[in-house]
Parts: sequence; C-alpha cells; structure tokens
Amino acid sequence: MGMLGCWVGVCLSCAIAAASPSEARFLSLDEAREILTAFGRTEDAAAWDAWIKTQDRDVRARIERGVEDSISNLVIYGTSFTKLPRLPAPEAAASSNGELVPSARDRVRDAAAALAHPGTNERLRFASEYLAKRAIHAKDIEAVLANNLRRFAIEQRGYQEKLKQAAANGEQETLFVRSTLFEERGLSVDTSLLPNYAIEDTLAAMLRKNALPPRIRSIAVIGPGLDFADKRDGYDFYPLQTIQPFAILDSVIRLGLADPSGVRVVAFDLNPAVIAHLRNAALKARAGTQYTVQLPRDGGADWTPAAIAYWEHFGEQIGSPAVPAMAPKGLIVRAVAVHTKYASRIESRDLNVVGQVLDGEAFDLVVATNILVYYDRFQQALAMTSIARMMRPGGVFLSNTVLPAQRPSALEYLGRRSVTYSASGGYGDDIVAYRRK
Repeated sequence: MGMLGCWVGVCLSCAIAAASPSEARFLSLDEAREILTAFGRTEDAAAWDAWIKTQDRDVRARIERGVEDSISNLVIYGTSFTKLPRLPAPEAAASSNGELVPSARDRVRDAAAALAHPGTNERLRFASEYLAKRAIHAKDIEAVLANNLRRFAIEQRGYQEKLKQAAANGEQETLFVRSTLFEERGLSVDTSLLPNYAIEDTLAAMLRKNALPPRIRSIAVIGPGLDFADKRDGYDFYPLQTIQPFAILDSVIRLGLADPSGVRVVAFDLNPAVIAHLRNAALKARAGTQYTVQLPRDGGADWTPAAIAYWEHFGEQIGSPAVPAMAPKGLIVRAVAVHTKYASRIESRDLNVVGQVLDGEAFDLVVATNILVYYDRFQQALAMTSIARMMRPGGVFLSNTVLPAQRPSALEYLGRRSVTYSASGGYGDDIVAYRRK
C-alpha cells in the first residue's frame, strides 16, 4: 500500500493531482448478489449503492493512517537520519505500560531534528510535507512523532498477542486470524522483496503441474506499494522504489510463461503517490531513463539458499546490473537497471479492489500480496468477485492471504503452497491459488 523526491519530481499535492480520476465502476447489486447471499445479507439496490460507496470512502480514508504507520517504520528502521541502532521491531519501541523506551525516544528526537532540514532526502521530505499538510508546527513535531510511534507500537504488540493466542489453537486458527489481522489498520504504502520469491516459486510449481494458462499476456498487480521503510527488510539509504510489477514480469519471462515483447502489466492502487510514482517511472522510461531497483540483503539473516538465489538472479530477464547504493555495514546490495522497454509498459490505475472493477479487462495472472489482509472476510470475498470479473477464463489469481471459502463460483480453488524464506523455518508465506473458470 515515489511519493516525493527528484526521481518522482512531484510534491505530495502534485502526486495527488497526478492520479487521474478513477476509470473504475462499482460492482452492481446483481454482480455482488452471490457473495451477499453467501454472507446472509439482503440489501436492496438502494442499500447496496449506499454501502459500496461508503465502504469506498472509508477504505480511502485509511490511506493517511497508513502514511503515519510508514513514518513510524522510518523512525524505527531508518539509517539516513541517525547513527543510532535500528530497533528490533515496532513493539520494542514501547514498554509494557505503553511508554516509549529510551532508545525509541532517542530515534524520535533524531528524526524530528532531521525533519527540520530534510534536504534532498525524499522520505524525510515526504514526512515533512505530510506534517505540514496537517498543520503541525515545528515545535510540535517531536511530540507528534512520539505519540504516533507509541500508538503504532501498542497496535503491533496487540497484533502479536492476537497471533500468539491463535497459535495456541492450531495452524488453522493462526491462518484465519492472520488473514484479517490488519482489517482496521491504515493502508500502508510499504512493500518488500521476498513475497515475490514466493510467487515465483508457486508459479514454477504450477507450471510443473500444467496448472497455468499456456501463455500469460496480461498481468494485474494489486497494491504494489513503495519501499519506504518496511519491517524487517526495509531500508532508506536508496531512493523510493516499487518492486512487485518488475518482479512479476521478471518471473513470468524467466519461467517462459510470457512473450517478453508483448506481456502487459497493470498495477492497481488506491494511494495517489504510488500511482504517481508508477506513472512517472513509465514516462521517464519512454524518454530513455532506466528505472533502478536496489536490492539490499542482510548478510546475517538466515535466508534459505533458494531465497538467496532468487535475490541473486532478480531482474536478469528485464534489466542489467547497476551500481548499488552505498549501504550500512552488514548489508549486501545488488542493483538492477530495468530496461526502458519494460519500465515504459507498466500501467497504473486507481482501483479499490473491494467492490470496484474495470470493464474490458481480461488478465491471465492476478497477484495480490500483503494487501487483502487489510480487509474483513466479506470485503475479501467482494475483492475476489471484482478480481474474477477482470480475469480471462483459465487465468490464475495468487495471494499470500488465506481467503474465505465464500468465494464467487467463477473462481476455482487450486490449493495452498507454503514457501519458507528462513533456514529456521520461522519466516515465510502461504500462497493460495485460484483459477478463473
């Protein structure tokens, strides 16, 4: 779920303006009726019209809360504005009584000082623009950052406790709870590399079982996000970037599933800044500027050999090696310059997948990772209805969220594949696969 900076070349207000009016329409009552019935709901046309429009406004209102979460991640993990050590996790920022621990307060202090003079640091510029938009005075920035981080840390601790309780009731309960864990959280813009390895691994397994379309011509990526300062894998020593549209394109070409000269990639997002970043990337590529993706890896992390191999070969099908950014100690960095012929063809659209659809689309592959977890079971089922309507018969939909059994009859469940990222087995994803009948 770049905002600002020289690569994007727009301020926040410009990013909002750059996102053209949505070409999407809402699902009609008839199109949603199957899911409404499955959940025991009986809206008439007027009630449905009111609900779907209210839901859309509510979902879009969660974007700013997600921005606050991303800023807190920057405070926790950022290295560009401080020499203090990163915190191990968001919940570590607060004590058991809910107060920030000294190490977190120190990082808040350094972040507030840096925000007073953000310079060319696009993440700091973004945070500064956001706070200015909220009319936060300079003298209050440290307090605002601290309060936001405290709220974020307490919420994260609550999520961990919820997962711990679910684990006591077995794997199925854990999967169920994890699948809607962030249903009330802000829509974050963050992204990361490894879910794309899980998608490629799943595609390879499906290819071996002849479970994929004979040729992938059109790909939809739902919620591509931006690499702001995301969780365990995120860093801020390189420019803002998106990863997934290029990762999926690279994978389908590597696996021989698509014609490199003709495959189409469309990214759907709600955040105007994400849309602006993607559109500027395509425009610059058409003008001859390559898009560089930085790929940091913690040398001390216990990635599996297969995950490391994915990192080592990422981008080989669509780009060439580039000079990596200067990294903090302990990190290994690769960089890939995406060829303009690929970066220029990435399309971006404003679409709320929970209840909106674009007519005339027929995707062979739809990917949604770390996005449907932000919705409840009914909203997820509606999202599956929207997705199914935009798929070609025989097309495949992949997600790393275990989705409800009450799905549209047009989608056939193919199974779930667990992909491990760490040698210890404690870090990975479960990919669920569906086929459009």
